[in-house]
Amino acid sequence: MIEVEIKLPVDHLDSLKEKLLIMGFKETGFSKEQDTYFDNRQGDIRANGEALRVRETEDHITGEIRSQINFKGKKLDTRTMTRRELETGVENGMICANILQAIGYMPVEPKVIKDRTMLQKNPVTACLDNVYGLGEFLELEILADSEEKKDDALGQIETLLNNLGYRISDTVRMSYLSMLQSRKGERK
Repeated sequence: MIEVEIKLPVDHLDSLKEKLLIMGFKETGFSKEQDTYFDNRQGDIRANGEALRVRETEDHITGEIRSQINFKGKKLDTRTMTRRELETGVENGMICANILQAIGYMPVEPKVIKDRTMLQKNPVTACLDNVYGLGEFLELEILADSEEKKDDALGQIETLLNNLGYRISDTVRMSYLSMLQSRKGERK
């Protein structure tokens, strides 16, 4: 699967949510996500522009906790966060993390923690993220099942972004982890 994605720093998630609802998006979830990233001792995964993470998601309404493991490949273009992504649910995120450590993968600091409101208008998922230590972001994504559909998906996202008053050039291509690590380095 190819995750066609943009990430945009924003100032007012509430007003952005209202705009998306007016455009026909429906709220589908409100949760807290905790992402632990992993790499080998040599740092090969991150050096290759890839990511391996275990995510634990707690639904703010039901209290239900779900876990998954994700692998994100290298970015596929120079303008967005578009990547091949493999993900699957796991029964217990802590055990999954322990398995990764047992076979030589180490957690990368810091954990990425965010409150996320998800909205959907097929095929677009809009995530309104309040990332601890970073601030507020909008992510727009479409899952494309082939390379041929990737450009069409990006066009749809770009049109939506323009309708919200933004451009692709306003987006960032850094992961939340990289942004947090950059901030930590600035404070030293």
